[in-house]
Amino acid sequence: MKGWFSLATSCSGMLVVVLVAGCSDWMGKSKKPTTRPAGTTDSISTASPQQATLALQGAIGAATYVEGGRLLPVRGYGLVVGLGRKGSRNCPPSVRDYLRKELARQRVTSTGDDDSVPTPDALINSLDTAVVVVDAEVPAAAAKQRAFDVRVQAMDPDTQSIAGGILLPCDLKIYREVGPAEVIEGKTHAQAQGPVFTNPFVGGANAGTTVDPREGIVIGGGSNLVVRKVELVCVVESYSVVRQIRDVINRRFPTTPPAADAISPTTVQLTIPAEYRGRENRFIEKVRYLPLTSSNAQLEARAKALIVEFTRENAPLEELSLAVEGVGLSAVRMLQPLYTHPRKAVNYYAARAGLRLGDNLGVEVVVRHAEDPKSSYRRMAVRELEHCVRNPRAIAALRTLLTDPDVQLRLLAYESLRDADPESISQVLVGKKPQNFILEVVESGGPATVYARRSQFRRIALIGGDRMVCRPPLLYSQQGKPITLSADEGDKSLTLIRKNASGGILLGPIQVPPDVPTLVRFLGQDLSRNFEGKVEGLGLDYAVILDLLYRLSEQGGLSADVRWEESSIEDLFGPVAPVGRPESEL
Repeated sequence: MKGWFSLATSCSGMLVVVLVAGCSDWMGKSKKPTTRPAGTTDSISTASPQQATLALQGAIGAATYVEGGRLLPVRGYGLVVGLGRKGSRNCPPSVRDYLRKELARQRVTSTGDDDSVPTPDALINSLDTAVVVVDAEVPAAAAKQRAFDVRVQAMDPDTQSIAGGILLPCDLKIYREVGPAEVIEGKTHAQAQGPVFTNPFVGGANAGTTVDPREGIVIGGGSNLVVRKVELVCVVESYSVVRQIRDVINRRFPTTPPAADAISPTTVQLTIPAEYRGRENRFIEKVRYLPLTSSNAQLEARAKALIVEFTRENAPLEELSLAVEGVGLSAVRMLQPLYTHPRKAVNYYAARAGLRLGDNLGVEVVVRHAEDPKSSYRRMAVRELEHCVRNPRAIAALRTLLTDPDVQLRLLAYESLRDADPESISQVLVGKKPQNFILEVVESGGPATVYARRSQFRRIALIGGDRMVCRPPLLYSQQGKPITLSADEGDKSLTLIRKNASGGILLGPIQVPPDVPTLVRFLGQDLSRNFEGKVEGLGLDYAVILDLLYRLSEQGGLSADVRWEESSIEDLFGPVAPVGRPESEL
């Protein structure tokens, strides 16, 4: 605070002039300026409290900091049901009182106070349930109903497992570590509910770490209730500067409602455009590197300076690429000579900026990196191709990369192909809420791979699924799992038995074909029969289906490798480091 006070004092003369002019505009008494308008590149450069890099000089990020660009921690208490006898009756008194009220409220809201519904105390006291702590982080700039993952952990150590249970609806409140651990107070910011997912690949190469059956994730189970505002706050108070920032952003992102709104002489409020929903940090990153000028001459001079900086040893190429991208299409012709630069880092980051600006020559260079096993930027290039929507060259490269020997590269290519050419991937929703998931089948001539998501949404991708089959002889029978699958050598179909919670036969034996897409759909569809009495699905949970596919692959009964989403995939480009002030938003 002392540094800010000193800055304000030293700039007091400038601030008086700026504020008088700015406030007259803010009050609606605008008049034409007789000198250079406050907030052009020259005055912006003096507004920064610190020395900006060349990439940020004259850009929005040099004159502002981001408020609301961090994850928001929330917490609540909930009840997981459907555990058989693996739950617990124990619950701290204060938490019991809280849950009693919440469950009673939910009961009245959802059932009309139907006497057939168990009372809150009966639910808490059942071994079929477990009281859990629910934690999550609401994404920055999250709109209402924005989904996010939540983590659940059983409170009582006597709980055996919450795997396969369902979290009943519960409130999540803005949380701070103060007071007794069982006290959660504050504003309700989100809600959570849904099936609990635990890693089914325990003991295998994908497991990574030991899994605690008392902990799990509700994938995409959180729902934001309050719009999280993201604002750009000027380091010097001036409505002229704020207005200029607003206009620059809205010119670059012409959306309805506007992407930027000047709400005070210090603050520009951002509205995330629809195309950046789920990629909010990417939008904020682009905004920070937009130059604060509309002069063609100044834009050209900025682009030239950035291009020269590109070739300097140890130049910050990531920042420079974003800054050139911020200049816009006029920078492409100056970028193109860098596409053939002998240093791979230079030609990659230059081409990345060109690709994002729609230059097909830039696409070609990024494809070259994606196809080069020796390129240090190979995986980054593969993911960058997701921006090339319906670009034939990028799509062809991604399809070829689906056959690469490197399984992680195949998964990256698949994720990028989903954005670049969504029509090429067969997609179906299996089952009804809350236990539904997305099944995708991707045609590929390479090694067959089953890929499962464990964040944001429940999705199983069958890469090479058009030829993926189960291979007899095989047997799947795991203790505590509700299904047995078997086939003898030479069998043309698979035999399924659906078991109940106590291990007795609920349905079966049932004959199903051995092709994997049909099998997965049948396993996940709701447990029901058609009008002829034929079973249409077994209603199995996402994690149970993954466990079955994984065990079959291990024993050679499935012609595919089974992988699940690993942190290295999601974290390849982020998360973006917070660009706001270091203190908490709370």
